[in-house]
Amino acid sequence: MDRDHPLVIQQRFKGILLTSILAILYLWCTFAYTGVIPTDLPLVTRLHYFLALLGLSVPGNILKLVNHTVIPLALVAILFMSPLLMMYLNNELPFQPQFSWEQNKQFLFFEWIGIRNYIVGPIAEEFIFRACMVSITAFSGASLRAMVFGLPLVFGIAHIHHGYEFFVKKGRTRQALMNAALVTVAQLVYTTLFGWFATFLFLRTSSLIAPCLCHSFCNIMGLPDVGSIVHYGSWKKWLYLALIGGMMLFGLLMRTLTQPSLYGDSDTSAYWPLTVGK
Repeated sequence: MDRDHPLVIQQRFKGILLTSILAILYLWCTFAYTGVIPTDLPLVTRLHYFLALLGLSVPGNILKLVNHTVIPLALVAILFMSPLLMMYLNNELPFQPQFSWEQNKQFLFFEWIGIRNYIVGPIAEEFIFRACMVSITAFSGASLRAMVFGLPLVFGIAHIHHGYEFFVKKGRTRQALMNAALVTVAQLVYTTLFGWFATFLFLRTSSLIAPCLCHSFCNIMGLPDVGSIVHYGSWKKWLYLALIGGMMLFGLLMRTLTQPSLYGDSDTSAYWPLTVGK
């Protein structure tokens, strides 16, 4: 049965829910056994600290909460400056003629594929690959560099199965195998690169809010269609400039716009000691 069939998606949702529950129970027991969460503290205090380690605590300051949602999305939008400009030229952005609020709302919230790709998928993947893996690795003695660049490799490898699905869907031919190999490599590189950023973002913000929102945004945008820039006539040079400039600005602003002090403090940010001043 095709992965996009509603029954397949629903069964995967059940599997995700069960996996998440088991992961939470395992981490709670592990942190209690190893002393990461002191057992002599009141239960409410232990639960609060545990949720903070998983990035599930909500900032008490409304300004900090706004920062969690707006600043990271703005940073990723800078990276996608060229694709967003193409969408503007095609009148496909919100409030433009080719954009339909009704169709997008229907697809995002009432169709199984949209719910999987833009809501459940990003939240589930960020919970497992960021919250669970980072929280347990952070207390194993691993360095910040190892967590940011090492853990996302697992995230990238977890997407390799899409290449096999592509191979089967295209008829299992020699050409399908070659194309599937290219798709697999591209998927591995793209997801690993995003994983680097998402892990960095999770550690800097001590929250799942920003990684989940950025993950959804990247899923909506997809891989930049650089090849289509040549079809935009006089806008071509501006699109190439936006592509290069967006990447440069993203790199220059990434540390500044993810300063831990924008999102919390030493009392509310679980990973503050790991990231401040680094």
